[in-house]
Amino acid sequence: MKVLVVDDNESLARGLKVFLEQENHDCLLAHTLKDGLQNLGESSFDLVITDLKLPDGQGLEIVSAARKVDYQPVPEVILMTAFGSVQSAVEAIKLGAMDYLTKPVSLEEFSFRLQKVENLRRLERQNSRLQRQHKQLLELAGLNASLNDIAGNSPAIMQVKTLISKVAPYPSTVLITGETGAGKELVARAVHNLSDRRDGPFVRVNCASIPETLFESELFGHEKGAFTDARQSRAGCFESAEGGTVFLDEVGEIPVNLQAKLLRVLQEKEIVRLGSSRARPIDVRIVAATNRDLEQMVRGNLFREDLLYRLSVFKIHIPPLRERKEDLEAICLKLLQGLSADLKKNELKLSPPALKRLQDLDWPGNIRELRNQLERAAVMADSCLLEPAHFGLSATKEVASQLSVATKHEISSGEPELGSGLIETLEDLERKLILSALARNDNVKSRAADELKIPRTQLLYRMKRLGIDADQ
Repeated sequence: MKVLVVDDNESLARGLKVFLEQENHDCLLAHTLKDGLQNLGESSFDLVITDLKLPDGQGLEIVSAARKVDYQPVPEVILMTAFGSVQSAVEAIKLGAMDYLTKPVSLEEFSFRLQKVENLRRLERQNSRLQRQHKQLLELAGLNASLNDIAGNSPAIMQVKTLISKVAPYPSTVLITGETGAGKELVARAVHNLSDRRDGPFVRVNCASIPETLFESELFGHEKGAFTDARQSRAGCFESAEGGTVFLDEVGEIPVNLQAKLLRVLQEKEIVRLGSSRARPIDVRIVAATNRDLEQMVRGNLFREDLLYRLSVFKIHIPPLRERKEDLEAICLKLLQGLSADLKKNELKLSPPALKRLQDLDWPGNIRELRNQLERAAVMADSCLLEPAHFGLSATKEVASQLSVATKHEISSGEPELGSGLIETLEDLERKLILSALARNDNVKSRAADELKIPRTQLLYRMKRLGIDADQ
């Protein structure tokens, strides 16, 4: 142990030093309160032995200072005095002293006290080691739990899990790419949960759902009076995520005129609220996701090239479900576990024919579409076993498949029907593509628009122009 002895009786102090060094302890001497406090501040000690009365003050100040040092564990303190005052002993114990000795000090008694401190320090080291091991086990369990949320063991998805575990501990910005419904948010949450920001907030921003007029306020916040309805100041998503992660979902939908401000946030690590000129520092990690080709958008002047470079420091691409069908059974098992709890149905299972039927489909809507079909089947089924008939795939999916095949054939052949002009042929193909997307996505227009890679408003406009009634 490392011991500090503070006593103005130099012969006693030297005697304690000799005894301590014989017991293989390091010892430093101080003869005044000032020197004792200075030594406490400059070095770390396991034990402090101090006289109650010092030339320039009270040893109780040493006791108090020893409890406030900036290292762990704090040193234990033994107070010595020739004045065997019970009141002083009680006060010393209240301040945090471990023990109290009266002068002249018996070496036998002192050795006993020293042994107590050694035992205590040994227990503290063991406890600290056990706590570190426990923390490592918890981190390992958290790692496994977060990655196990991403079901499947195909080579493609194992590569995704490897990339997550590689980048999670670092502050690097991550760009997640993949089709709609492939599980981009699940990957973003895994990156957050495996980082040292796991205890901070995870704030998801759906960039596709924020009106352009409110975008700056939602991301960066605003001050009172910044615009007509700004009746009070409000923090934006970045401030709300302080110490955590901001997940910018569908980042390709951010208006071009605001991309420069997002770039500044990435570069400067600070935001400026709408209606304010004061920069506010932020401590957040940014994870972005998109189902669009940002490089193509850059070429079309729809996305800033410098922003793309900032966002894609580390890229993770999620393969579509059709490219890892060997994972479908594991994904269904994971989804059914959640549905069993949500629908209060115990141990929902797929029959082998149902699993085979699901594996025969391409799932353009990926895992989101699969979950919707499983939920429908679970509702339709009277038991916990899901059969092919419970999915209603025979109509919707087969029609969608036929439309898709017919459309691809017509596009590849390049031969319009006899008597049809170019406009009529293009409109017919456009109608079939829209109907096919609607059928695959259960007539949910926002998902159909995502699959067709057009805004929902444009899809509605085209449906109206072509006379398509999705409800029929």
